[in-house]
Amino acid sequence: MSLALQSLVALTLIVCGAVAAMPLVVGGPEPVAEEESGPDSTAPETLRVVESPGGRWFLNGEPITRNALGRLLQQQDLALRVQYFPSSALAIGQVGRSLSWLRRSGANGAVLALPPSLP
Repeated sequence: MSLALQSLVALTLIVCGAVAAMPLVVGGPEPVAEEESGPDSTAPETLRVVESPGGRWFLNGEPITRNALGRLLQQQDLALRVQYFPSSALAIGQVGRSLSWLRRSGANGAVLALPPSLP
């Protein structure tokens, strides 16, 4: 192997290693899961909204229509927290549209809640 080829291989390995290490070097802090608030906590009430395929919605485990959910969210105060749990069968575009709709419907604190990943 010639010196030029050895130098090119070494340079390629250094650049690839630097690019692979970039997320570790410049990455932000790891996200921290929120603590579940107990019944005696002063935290605002949390509504858990689930969307399943076929346009079916559930509010805290009870079925609800999309229109009724929208009316309910518009009537609630701003301190209300809404956690949105989309079905894994939904397309990412549908999840984004639904989350935007929840926020427009008065749930300013609507957040996408994903289950913890398995190790």
